[in-house]
Amino acid sequence: MINNISAEEWLDREDTICRQDRLKRLQWLVDRIPEANYWTFPGGLMSKFLFEEARYCFVYGQFLATIVLGLSYIEHTLAALFYASGRNDLERANISTLLEEALKYNWIDQEEFDNLQRARKIRNPITHFRRPGYHDTIEFRSVMENENPYAVIEEDARQVMEIVLRLLGKNVA
Repeated sequence: MINNISAEEWLDREDTICRQDRLKRLQWLVDRIPEANYWTFPGGLMSKFLFEEARYCFVYGQFLATIVLGLSYIEHTLAALFYASGRNDLERANISTLLEEALKYNWIDQEEFDNLQRARKIRNPITHFRRPGYHDTIEFRSVMENENPYAVIEEDARQVMEIVLRLLGKNVA
């Protein structure tokens, strides 16, 4: 029992309240998914799982998870592409290094690099502690943008998913 209601009642209530928003987010994704006969995941099953879970979390409104999983997908994919090209020195590189190298190799352009750097900066205050009021926290940004914190996080998740889908589009057949 969750607050004196059954698990089934809780799920039914959630489905009623959140269904329309989930449908809108799913349509947003469908409109942006690259067309292909099949998708490839250079990072193997882990990259595929990270992509699938980021996509699922986005549709279900789990925006913090979307951001973290989406950036993990990007990091896994770039590391795998470098490894496949013989760059074994980048096997355990951090995302900043991978992005800089991807830009040097022209695997991403400057706009994509800038977007990925922004996404990385979005992820950092989620995965690393920040003191209250620090300039990159969700709370600070929501005050500065005069926006609900949840809306800030949702927009961040959209930006990350756009980059994820763009990267996926480079690995389609």
